[in-house]
Amino acid sequence: MKKTNEKQSFALPKYYNAETISVLLNANNSVSNATDTVAVLKIKQHTKTQIQRKTIEDLDTAEERLIHLRDSEVVMFRVKHSNYWQARFRLYTGKWIRFSTRRRNLDDAKQIACEKYDEARYRERLGFTVLVKRFDEMAKCCISEMRRDLAAGTGKKIYTAYIAVIETYLIPFFGQMYLTSITSKHIAEFEVWRNTQLRRKPKVSTLLTFATAFTRITKTAVEQGWISDKVPFPKLSLRGEKGQVRPAFTKTEVSLIQTQLRSRYVGVEGYTGEMRLILRDLVDILMLTGMRQGTESMNLEWKHIEWYVEKDVRYLRFWVSGKTGGRWLIAKHECAEILKRIQATHENIAVMTLDELLEMKLAQRVFRFKDGRKPFEMNKVFRRLLEEMNLVKGQAGTDRTLYSLRHTYATQELLAGTDIHTLARQMGTSVVMLERHYSKLTATMAAEQLA
Repeated sequence: MKKTNEKQSFALPKYYNAETISVLLNANNSVSNATDTVAVLKIKQHTKTQIQRKTIEDLDTAEERLIHLRDSEVVMFRVKHSNYWQARFRLYTGKWIRFSTRRRNLDDAKQIACEKYDEARYRERLGFTVLVKRFDEMAKCCISEMRRDLAAGTGKKIYTAYIAVIETYLIPFFGQMYLTSITSKHIAEFEVWRNTQLRRKPKVSTLLTFATAFTRITKTAVEQGWISDKVPFPKLSLRGEKGQVRPAFTKTEVSLIQTQLRSRYVGVEGYTGEMRLILRDLVDILMLTGMRQGTESMNLEWKHIEWYVEKDVRYLRFWVSGKTGGRWLIAKHECAEILKRIQATHENIAVMTLDELLEMKLAQRVFRFKDGRKPFEMNKVFRRLLEEMNLVKGQAGTDRTLYSLRHTYATQELLAGTDIHTLARQMGTSVVMLERHYSKLTATMAAEQLA
């Protein structure tokens, strides 16, 4: 026969805030129902109230749970599931600012909370953004700006190098710091760490990329109102190893290469033959313009070439876009014959005159396969040619590539007496960079005045 439900009382542990609870046992001695004591009802009501709290003002203000600083302007507290002290304060506008001090020690947390409060009040009076962003937040905003400019076509190619430096080196080291708290000591420690990561002592050009990337972050911070332009910032060092002389070709070597290329493609079928034919024209264009191999040369389209008239003389000019942005450059007069030669290798444009082709503003690559594809591995094809001719190594013992033709162009122009400022604009570089890599040549050019 089944037993009827029977009421019994059980003692509870102290942390339940209730001495006993009454339950009804069924026939199997299992709990059938529990009757609420006054203490249990209070626990339920407290839980219900906690669920309804959604704002900072709803937080429990019991004195034993909160710590008040600065005449109660700054309040510190702990939250569940975190070992860090939290803090909050109210702005003049009435808006609450809440943040984690990221400190477990109370004294350290108090110092950080008060410093942020003072900084926020000061910045609020000056009209700046109240809370200073961490370095990584500023850096990510800077990266977003550069990527946006690159996507819009207004950014410089060098932005990709800045982004790589910021993501690989600056954020990992400075990320959790505040820009205004970075000292010369931090910079020195960073440079030691960076050199360890690089596994070599960086050259001046590498250091310049690092310094410019760091400066761009500070510029972004100022423009966003996160810091004042009156605040001094430490700068990264530019003292590195001196760069080696850029490898170039002599006039004789260039002539030998061009002679070899004029017949190298004959009788060779398929893509190999086409690659050799394209290389012939590419070498000539690079030597006649000084443009960069890669981003500038391989993206060149017919619409980027036009005639430019000055004092009744026609000049060919090319619009190229490289790591320093877009620019016009003037080609040597012989370049017109090279363009006609390229034009003759493509049936769809071979029947036109060069003037007609340029007037069409055709959105078609100058250097392309007959099926329209962009050429690939041009450096490897050029390397094999240099190996066959035993011309890989330059005078300084460094390997030469297609990019060496750009340095050859610069060398020949400087020796011919071209003004260094004009050459810098033509090549899309700076006078400082030309002087750094061709300083011996500039001295040779002044031999007549110096002797």
